[in-house]
Amino acid sequence: MSAFFRIERMLVTRGSHVLYDEVFHAGVNIIHGSNGSGKSTIADFIFFGLGGDLKDWKASASRAEQVYIQLITKSGTLSLRRDVATEGGRPMSIYFGTLDEALSSPKESWQTLPYRRPDHGYSFSQVLFNAIGLPESISDGGSNITMHQLLRLLYVDQLTPVQRIFRVENFDTWQTRQAVGDLLSGVGGYDLYEKQIALRETEKLYGAAVTEYRSLVVVASGYGENILSEHISATIEKVSNERTGLLSSIDELVSASEQATEHADLKKMRSDAIKEYNLARRSVAQLIDEIEVLEYEISDAEDFIKHLGQSLSDFEDASTTFFALGHLAFEYCPSCFAPVAPKDEAHCQLCDTKRVDGADDSRTLAVRLDLQMQLKESESLQVDRLQELSQKKSTLRVARQVLKRASSTIELGQSGMVTGRESAIAELSRKVGFIDSQLEGLQKRLELAKKIQAASDAKEDLNTRVTRLKAEIEAILRAQGKRKLEAYTLISNETKAFLDKDLQEHSDFGEVDNVSFEFSGDWIAINGEKNRAGSASGMVILKNSFAAGLLSASLLDKRFNLPRWMLFDNVEDKGMVEERSWNFQRLLVDLSKRSKTPHQIIYTTSKIAPELDQQDLVVGRQYQRAARSLN
Repeated sequence: MSAFFRIERMLVTRGSHVLYDEVFHAGVNIIHGSNGSGKSTIADFIFFGLGGDLKDWKASASRAEQVYIQLITKSGTLSLRRDVATEGGRPMSIYFGTLDEALSSPKESWQTLPYRRPDHGYSFSQVLFNAIGLPESISDGGSNITMHQLLRLLYVDQLTPVQRIFRVENFDTWQTRQAVGDLLSGVGGYDLYEKQIALRETEKLYGAAVTEYRSLVVVASGYGENILSEHISATIEKVSNERTGLLSSIDELVSASEQATEHADLKKMRSDAIKEYNLARRSVAQLIDEIEVLEYEISDAEDFIKHLGQSLSDFEDASTTFFALGHLAFEYCPSCFAPVAPKDEAHCQLCDTKRVDGADDSRTLAVRLDLQMQLKESESLQVDRLQELSQKKSTLRVARQVLKRASSTIELGQSGMVTGRESAIAELSRKVGFIDSQLEGLQKRLELAKKIQAASDAKEDLNTRVTRLKAEIEAILRAQGKRKLEAYTLISNETKAFLDKDLQEHSDFGEVDNVSFEFSGDWIAINGEKNRAGSASGMVILKNSFAAGLLSASLLDKRFNLPRWMLFDNVEDKGMVEERSWNFQRLLVDLSKRSKTPHQIIYTTSKIAPELDQQDLVVGRQYQRAARSLN
């Protein structure tokens, strides 16, 4: 089944007071009433309830506190809840079941998910994409495609300039528009978009890597020419051998014991060294303990990740088997083995609970998403643990060098207590201390050299990735050419069909030879002219015809990912005469009747075609200024 969703019910509340509660149906849904009666407010609530980002509310809408939507998807029934606020990026609460069930369930039964994708877990867009049947964008941060971005194309509102395809917003990018258009047209999912975003981010990372590499080289240049790990390691070995020789010389100078009073300086040196040694020893011991605990956690987490992966695989197999076999009828109770009495076909054959259409799908989706979320979060935490382990091991190497220096100083102090040649020992001790300082500095230089090498490798790797991504983008563009031509041609032809059926006495398009458009550029053109219509109402017809043509194309071609849903607000905007509006409404109803593919069209109008004012088409009552849409 192709991507699909349909609104079954929308509820708007303020506290315990119900402002709006209407049931929607498959096919055409007409919301009608006089100008200023709140039709656009209902359209805005639909947009917001489905995941749109809306901050500027109309005065009447600001009375509302919560919007609920019962949504039918290809994966089951979901209930959505969002709190109305003037802040953007509002979260969404989701219940896997009907709205009646959700409202009678405890708050803990709802899952509250953020607007933006978190580091761990899912955003509500990811859950809805999964339920609707849309591929999920793998980009992190603010680059991923959201429900809001999809609804910008599926909601034809009044405020956006009529020559634009997408609902207008600030900080819009052509890559996002192109990705949404191509995704819904079934041109190629997110492949091109992901590569374009990856290229943009990789080029940024490459620039940062070059800067970091140059900064590290500048720091290292203060140490001389030899900044390679091999040179520093060789120097460490040479200095360590020199240190060993000095310690041997001190041992040769050890003689019979002398008076302790003659060695006050050495006593102080030994006392200070013991303090330094104890601190260093505790630091090393603590790091070793932390590393051992971390390694255990990593090993344990790896087993858990494998377990989750297997559980998810087993669940998918069980789910496939269940939906292939259907509901099972038990002859004997699996608990006590007593015979099971026959039940009504609409009830569970074991517990006798009444089945609800879509409930099995909803529960299956809830379990699947829970397993996927646990797996994703566990994998993300594992990456953090591995990075922390690498940092602690690096710190441990430096700490052990400090411990070694402190230990050597104690040895010198002990030798000094029994030697008779203080001046010689003091000189040798000074040299050993200097060498220990050298070794500590060399160890830090070695860590710096490793960072330089890592930065150099990262820089080269990023440069290679930039080159590869550019080549992959070119390859994707070539591969998508045929499918894009098919999809775009179908959209253009369906749009042209709507324009050809516009009332000739009101049409200002002239002879329509072809319709062209560009998602990335956000424009539509007739015969190559972007401003072909001679009136504002003509531009409204063009914009609405394009949206209807896009929907019609998705009903004809199952490869489209558009979820067979479209929302039009005020189809007769910009002073359109009622006959022209009636004609377009009839075209929408005709499109719906001709299609055998499940779909939903919602539109608002202040000039409903007389014969369309029927119970099977209209949602709610006729709204007036004195009796607005919100109670």
